[in-house]
Amino acid sequence: MSLRRTPLSNHHRELGAKMVDFAGWEMPIQYSSIISEHKSVREAAGIFDVSHMGQIFVKGSDAVKFLSFVTTWDMLRQKDGDCRYCHILNHKGQIIDDTIVYTISNTEYLLVPNASKIKEIMDWLLDNSNDFNVIIEDLSDSYFCLALQGPEAPRLLGQHLNTSVNSFQLETLNDVIVSGTGYTGEKGCELIGPLDQVEIHWEALVDMGAIPIGLGARDTLRLEKGYLLSGQDFKGTETTLDTNYAWVIDWNHEFIGREALVLQKQSDYSKLSGILLEDKGVLRPGCSVYYNNNKVSELTSGSLSPILRKGIGLSYIDLDIDSEVTIEVRGKHLNGRVVRTPFL
Repeated sequence: MSLRRTPLSNHHRELGAKMVDFAGWEMPIQYSSIISEHKSVREAAGIFDVSHMGQIFVKGSDAVKFLSFVTTWDMLRQKDGDCRYCHILNHKGQIIDDTIVYTISNTEYLLVPNASKIKEIMDWLLDNSNDFNVIIEDLSDSYFCLALQGPEAPRLLGQHLNTSVNSFQLETLNDVIVSGTGYTGEKGCELIGPLDQVEIHWEALVDMGAIPIGLGARDTLRLEKGYLLSGQDFKGTETTLDTNYAWVIDWNHEFIGREALVLQKQSDYSKLSGILLEDKGVLRPGCSVYYNNNKVSELTSGSLSPILRKGIGLSYIDLDIDSEVTIEVRGKHLNGRVVRTPFL
């Protein structure tokens, strides 16, 4: 099966990007180097083509009740223009996907699922919508998504669209949703709009100085902040509590998976924690973690932090913060410790 391409595919190639298969899409992994692109976002402004992400619209008089039922957050608490990160769970409390819900109005919402989860989320929403007056539409093929991230991003956004947006707020300008969201932990925004407009926005922002950033740096940026990666940090069996993301749960409303999570709260369970490498080395997903010479877990994510210049990773582990561990890297046991995230 041939890989799908975003409308900016030729632009990426012209810029010398190395293209890879990501969730069935041909996407740029890097343009120059992951480290230089990473630092561009931390120090200036980078632009990401993330048009492979999903766009599912939920409309109707019961939209707020429906989304409260199928996500971990009570959408009655949201106002028009609010954005909210939350989880979509199965009846066992296990994460199907994480998403941001955009409140366009109390009768219209936008969900942005991960690229590999679009169909699964769409099917799940439809299967659980029978008792609600809602219309659910997957318009992923009709919309683009660009992420403008970094300390200079607000200035570039103002220069480009003569607007500004606060964190986790949105506004709509000429059919383009501008939201104060991202996956880097930096100031910035994401633009979501009709597919035929993507080149206009990409070219304008690049001309203004935004540096094109590939998925490689996107991964190291999110890992430094301890953000979850779907299909890697959770694969369908982990709950929101397992991932140490209890803050995305509003316990004061009924939602799918709530009963299972209430029971889990009463038991002991391993939580996703940060692993910081003290010795020189690079961590990778799958590296074994040892405590007192016994293997206790494996890394779900791992890389070199370009800012800390140390190996960092995530692992489901039942150890106290600052516990000393060793991580097996290419047959060698390197010293590290359990830390809280974010790493910086």
